[in-house]
Amino acid sequence: MYNTPYGPFDGNSWERLCQQVFKKKFAADGYQHIIATPGDFGLEGFTTITGCGFQCYCPDKLHPVKDLHDKQRDKITRDLKKLKTYETELKGFLGSTKLRRWCFVTPTVAKNDLLAHARTKEAEVRQWGLSILAPDFEVLVHDGDHYAEEIQDLQLALGQAIDFGGLPTVLPSLGSGPEVYEENVLRKTKARLEGRVDAAKLAAKVAMLHQRTLREFLDHDAHFRRINEQAPIVHSRLVRLINGFEAHVVETCETWEGTPQQLTEKIREGLAERITKELAPHVDETEAAHIARLMVARWIAVCELDYG
Repeated sequence: MYNTPYGPFDGNSWERLCQQVFKKKFAADGYQHIIATPGDFGLEGFTTITGCGFQCYCPDKLHPVKDLHDKQRDKITRDLKKLKTYETELKGFLGSTKLRRWCFVTPTVAKNDLLAHARTKEAEVRQWGLSILAPDFEVLVHDGDHYAEEIQDLQLALGQAIDFGGLPTVLPSLGSGPEVYEENVLRKTKARLEGRVDAAKLAAKVAMLHQRTLREFLDHDAHFRRINEQAPIVHSRLVRLINGFEAHVVETCETWEGTPQQLTEKIREGLAERITKELAPHVDETEAAHIARLMVARWIAVCELDYG
């Protein structure tokens, strides 16, 4: 999935959203949806009155800026060429309508160079002299913000929370070597058990809890990858939730007056409760508790969860 200011999308879900937006925004202009069956004609919809055509594009995953720009540039080139290739078929859809604008609609524009490419292709397409195009034909690039009001109206109508873009939907990368995380877990394991276990059993208890916490820390990434593969939208919402909850973790650690184990349990239970509340019915209580254990183990290892 590709994370946007309006939530995570892939090509299909972005096109579905765009079609809903176009039908709402351009109803008075005679918007017509061109279904991509049996073929793709480089045009996914148009307005009969104003002669605006629309083509949507969203990558299925995150790309570096240069790669995303190249994909957007190449998509514009390929789809504009289809206007020439399928001129006859498109004329059957358009009737007497001539396209004055062709709008490339994508969540975010990677580089301003895309606008220069649009101008270059615009001049090239005009020279083709196609019967379906007006003489002043333009190629425009629209990002999601062109349709922000309509997107948010749709999300509200569907009962979806609006993402204002303040929280990332990826977890911070690990930046230290494994020995650092292992030492952090060992130090905090001793703190969690201090004063709670008989001295004769302390070493064995520390070893067991140390290994369990390390295992949960190491299992974290693989489990989150599985969630992303099987339910990418849930994964995006989950990580955003966790990133928001992390500020609560840091503040609670700074003001905590109880024992380290009580703090650990409070944070783990609080995270599980938040996950269940916000992600039900997609995540049940059992899975929420499991995710919370893995996440708390990660916070222990990377020192977001510390005991002073």
